[in-house]
Parts: sequence; structure tokens; C-alpha cells
Amino acid sequence: MNILKIPRKKRTRLAALCLLVLLPATPAPAFTIQELLEATAKQPGVAASELAAKEGSLREKAATAALFPRINAFGKAEFYNSPTNLRPMPPTEVNVQAGDSIPFSRDILRYGLTLDMPLFVKSLYDLRQKAARLAEKANLAHVLELSSRKAAVVADNSGLAYLLGLDKAIDARLVSLAKTREDMELKVKVGRMAEVELLKVENSINDLSAQKNDLAAKILDVRKDLETLTGLEISDPAPMSLTGELIPAPYLGEKIAEKDTAAAREELRRSKSARYPGLYLTGSLSGNDGEAYNTDEHIYRDYDVIGLTIQMPLFDYGLSVEQSIAQSRLHKAEKELESIRINLTAQEKNLKGKLPVFEESRTIAAKTLANSEQILAVARLALEQGRTTTEEYLRQEAQVLAARAALYQAENDKWRVISQLAVLYGADLEGVVQ
Repeated sequence: MNILKIPRKKRTRLAALCLLVLLPATPAPAFTIQELLEATAKQPGVAASELAAKEGSLREKAATAALFPRINAFGKAEFYNSPTNLRPMPPTEVNVQAGDSIPFSRDILRYGLTLDMPLFVKSLYDLRQKAARLAEKANLAHVLELSSRKAAVVADNSGLAYLLGLDKAIDARLVSLAKTREDMELKVKVGRMAEVELLKVENSINDLSAQKNDLAAKILDVRKDLETLTGLEISDPAPMSLTGELIPAPYLGEKIAEKDTAAAREELRRSKSARYPGLYLTGSLSGNDGEAYNTDEHIYRDYDVIGLTIQMPLFDYGLSVEQSIAQSRLHKAEKELESIRINLTAQEKNLKGKLPVFEESRTIAAKTLANSEQILAVARLALEQGRTTTEEYLRQEAQVLAARAALYQAENDKWRVISQLAVLYGADLEGVVQ
């Protein structure tokens, strides 16, 4: 087809389409590990955790607010079917014989202020202490949430590096096998080699292609996890190095469990102190307006009162049930704390023991890889000269891939241990990993 015969307008569109096809797709920007960790701290999930911590502080303030006086304004209109006193009246207040207005009316308007204040209520102080412990727990839970998310970013970033490295290692083996297959095809054509030997190599290529396909799905999953944690579109892993020291600290999970236990202990105290007498201050300032029933004139009387009330439950079966529940919850929290402490201690010992093991594994894998590559070079030459079998050659190809995978796996295992230790201590990896 002569392109000059195509209309000019269509040629322009065709040229533009060809240019779009030829231009490489814009790759996702590369990020540093610091940028990934900073992005993690800005995600909605972290913000929600921070709001939960603030809510815990507000609940503590709400418990404290119960100790403050409550002052309310009121106003009400009352309508009676017979004259009613605006307030209690002493007999000498009015002179009925002189025609004074008696402070009784059928329609009364009352208004003023009321005061209620606990002077001493032991259960309210215990409730405030419980709220304080729960607020501390919420703050620790926020620290744990942020630390866990950042540790997950480091672990997933290492996992992505492992998977992509393994994918490249498979590509290298596929290139090597493709060259071998090409050489074998020539030998099969000239009758110097049986076709079955070529099929063995092709099966190895198929196996590696299947592995590569499985890796592609895993890579997509890890990228999805990283995007969920950071909100960023990530194509390649960020380079990482351990530039700071992960300083051992009290287990954050244990500290959270301790706050739970302390809150349960305060709740038990509150349930017991609910039986104590409570002292309250009450008072009111009241204005009362109406029309005297005997003179139909406007009348007004104020009525102010302040008093102390002591209140003590003599029998309340519900309090006994609440105390039993609180006692049970405290025992449960103490046992859970003991279990968490044992588990976290064992976990720390396990993780610290694994670090030198993985470092040694990495050293061994590096040596094995170097040896395997040399053996593979010899096996390939021997295969070309007919001095070894195809199976032996393919075994050496697989050995090189296994050694490289072991090297990447040891590095990935190291970062996963570091991430788990960071969560254990509640450490911020942003200052440790760069």
C-alpha cells in the first residue's frame, strides 16, 4: 500500500498513533524508603488510630467532668384548678384582715437556677482513674498501629525486592537455556543428538516459565499491599540499609495489656466504692410569679435553698453482680497479661536468635552461588562436547537458580525479622532504616 495515497488527515492520525505505540510507557516514579515511611504515616488508617487516641483522652475528661458542679436554668408555667402557694408561707407573712394579697394563685410562672455538685463520691474518682488508664492504652495502641504499618512497609518492600530479584534470576536461566536449546536444535537437525534431549531442555524452560507466571501474581499482591499502606503506586522496591540501631525496649504489646489490667483493677475498685456513701451539694434560686386569688394583683416570691445530701445504698443486688463481673474481668486480664508476657519474651528470643542464622545463611548462599556458577560453566562446556548428560546440565542450571533464590531469601528473612522486632518494641523504623 502506498502511504502517499492515504489522505493527509488520515496520515497525520496514523503517524500520531505510531508515535504513541513507539513511545515507552511512563514508569511509576521511584521512591526512597523514607518517602514510603512518611507516606504511611499520612494514610487514613493512621489518622483513624490517632483520632481513637484523642477519643480516649476525651473520655478521661468526660469522667473528670462528673466531679464538676452542674448549674442549670429552668422555667415552667403551672396551671392549677385551685389556688396554690407560690412557695411555703409562714402564717404571719401577710395580713389578711388588711386586704393584703395572699401569695396563692391558679397560674404560676416559676424560673431560676439549680445547682448539683458531688462533694465526695468515691466511685466517680475510681471511674476517672479507669478512664485515664484506657486513655493511656489508646495512645499506646496508636503507637503500635503506626509502628506496625511502617514495619509492614519495610517487610513488603523487602518482599518485593526478593520477588523481583528471583524473577530476574529466572530470566537469566531462561536466556541460558534458550542458548542451549538453540545449540541442541542444530545438533538434532544434523543427527548428532536425539530429539528427546531437546525435549528435556524445553520442559525445563516450561517449568521456569510457569514459576515466572506464579511470581507475577505474587508481585502484584505485594505491590497492592504497598499501595494500600502508602497510597503510592510502586513499581520497584526502594533500596534499604540499616543505618541505626534497633534498641531493645519494653514490649509494647505487654504495656498495652498492662493498661487493660490496670483499667480492670480500677473498675473493680469502682464497683466496690459504689457501696460507699456519697455526699452531694444541691441548691436552687427560684422566682415565682402569679396573680393573688383574693385580689387579682400580681404577686412575686423568691424561694432559695441550699443543702447537703448524703446517699448510701443499703441493698442493691445489682451492685453485687457488677462487683463479681469486675472481679472476673480482672482475673481474666491478669492471665492474659501473663500469657502475652510469656509469648512476647519467647518471640524476642526467637527473633534475636534468627538474625545471626540468616546472616550466616546469606554468606553460605553467596559462596554456593559462586561455586554453582562455575560448575554450570563447566557443565555447559561438557554438554557441548558430549561429556555429560542433559540431566546433569539441567541440574546445575537449577542449582544456580536455587542458590540465588537462597541468597535473596536470606536477605528478605533478615528484613522481616527486623520488622517484627520493631513491632515488638514499638520502634519507629523511619529513624533506623534508610
